[in-house]
Amino acid sequence: MRQAIWFRSDLRTLDNPALFSASNTEQPPVAIFYVCHETWSEHNWAPIKVDFLWRNLEALQQSLSEKGIQLEVQLVPKFSQVPGALREFCRRNNIEQVHINAEYTLDEKRRDAAVDAVLSQDNIELVTHHGNLLVAPGQVRTQQGDYYKKFTPFNRRWRQVVNEMNDSEPVQVGPFSPTSASELPGCPVARKDSSHWPAGEQEALGKLGQFIGHCVEDYQQARDVPAESGTSQLSAYLALGVIGPQTAARALHEFSPEFPFGLPCGADTWLTELAWREFYQHLMYFVPRLSKGESFQTETDNIRWLDNEEGFQRWCEGRTGYPIVDAGMRQLTSTGWMHNRLRMITANFLVKDLLVDWRKGEAFFMQHLIDGSFPANNGGWQWSASVGTDAVPYFRVFNPVRQSEKFDPDGNYIRKWVNELDDVPTKHIHSPHSWLQQQRSNNYCEPVVEHKFARERFLTTFKQVKHG
Repeated sequence: MRQAIWFRSDLRTLDNPALFSASNTEQPPVAIFYVCHETWSEHNWAPIKVDFLWRNLEALQQSLSEKGIQLEVQLVPKFSQVPGALREFCRRNNIEQVHINAEYTLDEKRRDAAVDAVLSQDNIELVTHHGNLLVAPGQVRTQQGDYYKKFTPFNRRWRQVVNEMNDSEPVQVGPFSPTSASELPGCPVARKDSSHWPAGEQEALGKLGQFIGHCVEDYQQARDVPAESGTSQLSAYLALGVIGPQTAARALHEFSPEFPFGLPCGADTWLTELAWREFYQHLMYFVPRLSKGESFQTETDNIRWLDNEEGFQRWCEGRTGYPIVDAGMRQLTSTGWMHNRLRMITANFLVKDLLVDWRKGEAFFMQHLIDGSFPANNGGWQWSASVGTDAVPYFRVFNPVRQSEKFDPDGNYIRKWVNELDDVPTKHIHSPHSWLQQQRSNNYCEPVVEHKFARERFLTTFKQVKHG
């Protein structure tokens, strides 16, 4: 029986159950990837993410050809065209089973349901695996059998489920006779250079090894200091599935025989980040309205946001007059990545200081992030805006100057990204305007809003929907 694997957000050979199952035959499977560029644009994919995907596709194609598996890449502009294209692919290759790793957001679920309906007409089976998560939606339930709406109890139960799973060896694909890799088609959309991020599964595994071996012990403290490279830098690889969560979790096993319990602080904190990633995907699966731009806390959809286009543009361009905010936004637009602490600070500022609809910021992040993941980005924005599950309480409004003093005390991160402030002494760097006014030249912008006023405005607006 001829098997196929349809690659999506799982561009790897290690710990890929769909690929492993499709390869569990005497003859090699055939592999397909669809470039749905018009749908990607509708989903706000960043040009740097497209470039990173393309480079990882090339690496995967080469890696598969060495194992004797041919990966075909087709341009199929929209998700709605995939069912017909996949049926033709299966007919051409005499396929009886197609293996996939599930995706959990609404458009992807609808696409897969449509594919299943079309293939079943030809008696072709669509076999679903859960290689993109450690724990599939539905495996983590409350005592009442419901999904978790809060992270802390989810994390507790999720770890119990992980602990109960069989700790298997890495799942490898046995080699068939090597074949030559075919050419990728031309990329049909704009790309932004992602070469700062090495592409390919081996590079991702090397980054993981470097992080676990040298950085994870300090992760709990270092992850909050944006001037240091204290994070794993694996999010872009996880978003495209170049590395799987099973591989990432297995790397932590060495720290504790009772895994996922008994881990030292840094490793435990990083595992919690993997749990957050899974929590947001579970929520997307169980709460379809999250895929439609709606808030988890439905009453907050009635907030009256300001039509503040000038403020939004100044935020996008890193010209708010708040150095830590501007540094974060400039890092994002320049590199396609932003430190996680800065993602929280900049999001909080847009929503609570400028009273701009969080959905505008959510879309802007996706349009620029190399690691843009819809569930994680949506969850983070709803958290920052106090409209999501587990959200930061609405009355907690970050003071950008205090955040700056706390997490960038010497101003090193600010000076790296806001070069107008190169000469500002450290004691003035977080709120530099009074010092700058005494200088002969000053080309740094004035604050777009006064924080104390903005805080009161936000609280008044939010109370109207929270308390009627």
